[in-house]
Amino acid sequence: MVDLGQVFTREDVAKYMISLFNIGINSNVLDPCFGSGNFIKQLLALGFRNIDGYEIDKILYTKNKNKFKTCNLYNQDFLSANISQKYDGIIMNPPYIRHEKIDELKEYGVSKAILRKNKIFQNLPANANIYMYFIIKAVHILKQNGELVVIFPSSWIKTKNGTEFKNLLNNYCSLINEINITGDIFEDSPMVEVIILHLRKGCSNVVPNNKKIEVKNGVLNFVNDKIENCNLKFSIPFNKIAKIRRGLTTGCNEIFINPQFQKEESMVHLCPIISSPKSISGYQTKNVLLDKVFMPNAKYKFTEEINNFIKECEKYIMSSRSPKTLYEKIKQHKKWFDIKNIDSSGILFSYFIRSDMKFIYNNEGYLARDNFYIIKPEIDSEITFALLNNYYIYYQLENIGKRYGAGLLKIQRYDFDSLRFPNFKEFSNEDILSLKKEAKMLSSENSMIAIDNITKIISKYSSTSYSKIKQLYEETKQLRLEYA
Repeated sequence: MVDLGQVFTREDVAKYMISLFNIGINSNVLDPCFGSGNFIKQLLALGFRNIDGYEIDKILYTKNKNKFKTCNLYNQDFLSANISQKYDGIIMNPPYIRHEKIDELKEYGVSKAILRKNKIFQNLPANANIYMYFIIKAVHILKQNGELVVIFPSSWIKTKNGTEFKNLLNNYCSLINEINITGDIFEDSPMVEVIILHLRKGCSNVVPNNKKIEVKNGVLNFVNDKIENCNLKFSIPFNKIAKIRRGLTTGCNEIFINPQFQKEESMVHLCPIISSPKSISGYQTKNVLLDKVFMPNAKYKFTEEINNFIKECEKYIMSSRSPKTLYEKIKQHKKWFDIKNIDSSGILFSYFIRSDMKFIYNNEGYLARDNFYIIKPEIDSEITFALLNNYYIYYQLENIGKRYGAGLLKIQRYDFDSLRFPNFKEFSNEDILSLKKEAKMLSSENSMIAIDNITKIISKYSSTSYSKIKQLYEETKQLRLEYA
């Protein structure tokens, strides 16, 4: 039996890799070697619908073709496939086959001689492993600014051909993330050194992030050397403090946000929504500048104005076939405009950071859009608010987040899993009362003094002093902003 180099990525790792994408759910996404289908499964679960895939193994192809009927799947070798389409995103775990064994794939129409006839492969090292061919072809069929997320052995870094390959990639792409990952990564748990690369086609002003992840029992734990060296000595994970989710996704903000209705009776189908961090002043939502989102209210009939609005929107969507998600709903005669309210009460956090970090107390319970995370405290809300708004957490997020040009920092959902908090159950009653007092002051008066005071209280339970953690945070933040 021919070795196809198949090693299947576990679902939790697949989900994490997809979370690295900075593309919308209506984007065209490709898995060039879908294998057991875990990437496709997680893409669909996260709302992606325009998914293509290739798989050379006929058994795996048939199994997944029947399972994922809405996807465009092909029982074909990706490397020899004539692909004219360009993709917004490509995600893959390419086969692990050494260069000496590539010719063993001749029965599938794959050999080194055949591959070398393709101009895009001619600059690869002569002893390139097959995953290098997969990566180079993937880069060539990406759109400009399209993104590739790939997992493969990290041993290539230490070799001469690895250096050549890295230089070749640099000609086409910018490196966004380089993630060393260990533990329970694959379904059959082979012992290999593995790396995840997150690349964007074209040159951009991005400072690449280097991260380490250990996977145990389906949980991804981030290992941050800077934070460990800081010796915070915190042990409580985020999930013991709160739960987190994204805000409301409309599918097309241009249609749903701030539609220009003229009739007062149409206004009952509009709901207040926080759609931008810029609309919030301070650390609470009392005086926020609200937008309106079209959200049909079942208690009231549609007015003629709204019926006309829906018809005009349908014409636009059907003629442009965009956004794809709404287009498919209309084709299936579904109520494409029917979006459901979500409970946004709790603490809001904008995951794009330009200057100061802010966890915002949504004391008014306003609906929040999907450029916010909604944090639901599992413990006292004021204590949670204090445990989030301090330099110990800000410093961790500065080191964990993904840096972009213009001083921008993005915090992903998975980043919260690596945060560590002090054991608040060991706090004295006096310190608990003081934290609650400072939390109230921060939310009501937007006082930066409150953040200092919260950090000072927490410093009693850390090996890193208040002055040291504040200094480290400010230095790390300044370093990020220097790229602005």
